[in-house]
Amino acid sequence: MTNTQSVQPADLAHMRHLCDNLGRWVFTNFDLARNVVQELESTVHIRTPFDIRLAYHRHRAFLENQWRHFDRSLEHYASATAILETLAEPLALAETWLDTAAVQLNRRDWTAVQQCLDRARRYLGALEAPNLRALLACREGFLHLHLGNHRLALESLQEAERGLLGLAEDKATLKDYYILTLVISGLGDLYERLDEKDNSVDAYLRVLPLVEQHQLRPRRPWHYLNAGRAALAQNDVEHARECFENVLQFVTEEEPEAKAHALANLGILSLLENDKQRAAALFDEATAQFPNPSKPADFTNLSKIQSWRAELLWQLNDLEQAEKHFEQAFTSGQDGHDLNHLAQISQALSQLCEIRADYQRAHLWQRHATELTERHYNQVRDRERQEIEVRHSLERSRQEAQMAKLRVAGLQLRALRAQMNPHFLFNALNAIQGLITSSRNDEAETYLARFAKLMRHTLEYSDLEEVTLEQEVEFLNRYLDLNRKLRFRDKLQYQVVMPPGVDTSDLMIPTMIVQPFVENAIEHGLRPLLKGNLRIEFHLSEDERMLLCVIEDDGVGYNKGKEKQNNQAGYQSHRSRGMEITRERLSLLHQLRKNPGSQFVKIVDLGEKSEGARSGTRVEVLLPVLEGDN
Repeated sequence: MTNTQSVQPADLAHMRHLCDNLGRWVFTNFDLARNVVQELESTVHIRTPFDIRLAYHRHRAFLENQWRHFDRSLEHYASATAILETLAEPLALAETWLDTAAVQLNRRDWTAVQQCLDRARRYLGALEAPNLRALLACREGFLHLHLGNHRLALESLQEAERGLLGLAEDKATLKDYYILTLVISGLGDLYERLDEKDNSVDAYLRVLPLVEQHQLRPRRPWHYLNAGRAALAQNDVEHARECFENVLQFVTEEEPEAKAHALANLGILSLLENDKQRAAALFDEATAQFPNPSKPADFTNLSKIQSWRAELLWQLNDLEQAEKHFEQAFTSGQDGHDLNHLAQISQALSQLCEIRADYQRAHLWQRHATELTERHYNQVRDRERQEIEVRHSLERSRQEAQMAKLRVAGLQLRALRAQMNPHFLFNALNAIQGLITSSRNDEAETYLARFAKLMRHTLEYSDLEEVTLEQEVEFLNRYLDLNRKLRFRDKLQYQVVMPPGVDTSDLMIPTMIVQPFVENAIEHGLRPLLKGNLRIEFHLSEDERMLLCVIEDDGVGYNKGKEKQNNQAGYQSHRSRGMEITRERLSLLHQLRKNPGSQFVKIVDLGEKSEGARSGTRVEVLLPVLEGDN
């Protein structure tokens, strides 16, 4: 199907049916899910209805992450995010950013994880979404776990567990149960790191009933592996064997590491039962899972399997072959990342050489073991230091963002106090009083009501940090209409031009940040003439991150207006303070969103620019487009 072909209703119904099934199968049956995404891949295109495209990209991204194709997963999540942004769905956007955070966790990009979590938190705001709150706590818990912050990891994972267990059964989805298995498994990992073996075993064993009850497929082999290790720790050999064999039943070609671990553990069980022939076969099969090792984890896993094979040969008293396999394990492990494991291999080789009376090589391997142990401890210290630095960096960034938000909020209140200058308020009220004294009561009542609405509008805005462009323009129109009638006696003409092709009811901007610049144009440019024209235009940037507001008047010009302003000390103090607050607030808002640049306001004297051919002022204000995050 090409991008220009129309889609028939029957085809759409079939595609939606596939998406519904895919929503279940990504959690229960990877083989069926793979078939569906392959079929949808050949039919989904830019003209496909957004609900189908959205479902396809989100489910495909989830699967690619499970298959450890992280870059592909991020591409599909980016496509899903782009669709959701056009729909302005805050909860769905929050969920997608939380799912993107899972990919970044797998990629070990901690800064990207934090950015994803911050975006999700902004979209969540104060919305009621207990499942997403639990998902947020889950992702935060795993970030803390990876960074070695065990206390915060425990708090977050326990919060996530409480939230998910508290969901009503008829409200919980397959994804909620899947996340719950991750949370409990994460607690098992955390307790294991804290050497709380009983709690760790309990957590790992609690996962399996959930996996089996809901037939959950994601990470199923790893859950069985953890449960098998937990059972083995309790000397429950039969349960351990059952768990490791279940790994082999459910593992796929994308999970060779899980299969290798299961085979190796079954080999160890055979070794414990003195079935050395079966143990050797299982170790060989585990080794075969890494025909072309490429990443450090592959080499480390391969090295560990080879060292177990060497241990078996040692037990069989084939010391020559044992030494050979230990040396192979050492060679493989050098391309890995586990120095402690290499030190253990060196120690074993030293002992073997000593048994074989090769004292010179025994001394050499013992020296290797000592050096590797020292390097291992240095590596641990470096890693701990890096984790602390990353934690502090993330925490510092979070605190700076919170302080900046508080500063913005404070500036907003100060700006609102300085917003409506006394000249406007007194002149408007005096004009209304004049209508009353001249018996134009109907007009007085109309404009008094409009004035009251404007004041109420201002007070309502004092509780908001952002509004839609539509709301801001509505406020400006009320403000300009009162100026036109009450201060300029219909001799002020104004026009507000919206950005073309943009839904202004969805575009969020800072509250009342345009009005001070408009008021400046009226006070310093047009009021000295008691008449004039004012034009306000909005232009959205291509990346939709910024909105350019252009305010142009045909008044006395910026330079003359400023000269007059300087001659009115009290008035100058009020206005310059208001504009200074507004500029600082604007700069902080851009800083919070990491927008480039430092000058976000540009003022041009049109008379100076045109060499006196025209008069007036042009002000260009670059506004940050917000994301509905407060």
